[in-house]
Amino acid sequence: MTIVDNRSNGVINLGEKGVLSKDGGLLADRAYAYIRTQLADGVLGPGSRLNELEISQHLGISRGPVREAIRRLTSSGLAIYEPNAGARVVSLDIGDVAQLYEVREALEARAAGLAAHHMTDDERETLIATLDEHEARMTEASSTSYPRGGSDWDFHLLILKGARNAVIWRICGDELRDMFSLLRNQHGSSPGRGHRALQEHRWIAEAIVAGNADFASLLMAQHIRASRDNLLSAMQTNASKNNRLKSR
Repeated sequence: MTIVDNRSNGVINLGEKGVLSKDGGLLADRAYAYIRTQLADGVLGPGSRLNELEISQHLGISRGPVREAIRRLTSSGLAIYEPNAGARVVSLDIGDVAQLYEVREALEARAAGLAAHHMTDDERETLIATLDEHEARMTEASSTSYPRGGSDWDFHLLILKGARNAVIWRICGDELRDMFSLLRNQHGSSPGRGHRALQEHRWIAEAIVAGNADFASLLMAQHIRASRDNLLSAMQTNASKNNRLKSR
């Protein structure tokens, strides 16, 4: 359906469940973005309950848009709905994570190759400058961990955007991004992995800047596999610790 916005003499389209905020945006989108930020920042972790009332009160909106946002999270696999318990953030096992990485490796390796062909000179310069910034932040903090707050994904997102492939972007740049942020926040990384990841990023960036698509694709595949092995190792270590605690 459509309504007329008298403030701007414009026409705004609404879906069946659309609810307008004062600025003309969808409140469901606002709630969805808020929950995704909570996931990316580690405020909400695997198994966390998505409380409609608390979220709606925090945002100052009704529960309907929040319910729609949670439904979208459920559809994307980030949340699950349990009868009589409500919605919770999904918890993934080792098998689930291995499958996610199979998809990520295939698509991001292809994206790196495409980026080597399609990235502009300015985008290539930005790619290198981003890594310089990451290295500076690690040095300043005397840290062996890759900078948090999405910095790792900044590098990957630049490549995904430079690939100029809307399908790869939708899957890796949007849907899987939240899933991997959730996993990293839960399990962390092994000591020294940050410096190794930075070096792997450097090699990938250099191949892209040089326009070597096949080499960039190969290096990205190796990088994703290394990230997978690191995460699976962390998951196995955490599982062993939890089992020992339960057996006490």
